[in-house]
Amino acid sequence: MKKWYVIALMGVAFGMSHNAFAEVVNLTNSASGATRDSAIASVKEKLTAACTERGGKPDPDSFKLDGEQKSPNPDVPKPFHIDARMKCDLPES
Repeated sequence: MKKWYVIALMGVAFGMSHNAFAEVVNLTNSASGATRDSAIASVKEKLTAACTERGGKPDPDSFKLDGEQKSPNPDVPKPFHIDARMKCDLPES
């Protein structure tokens, strides 16, 4: 019978641990660039900065493009526009 209480107490302690309350969120952002690659690099940098600014850990493997556009106007200095998302593991707030 004592083992049951110990197991229950361990379960409660695990449930209240710091990592149990962490959450994963999807951050979205967009960026423009002179080339497609520079726009992608810029939006990755923005998403990583937004995650670390919140005290989280970015997951670069989860980076996904949501959309991309190229301006037909040749006079635009940054014709490529990229929308993307990335997962961020946030600690308990």
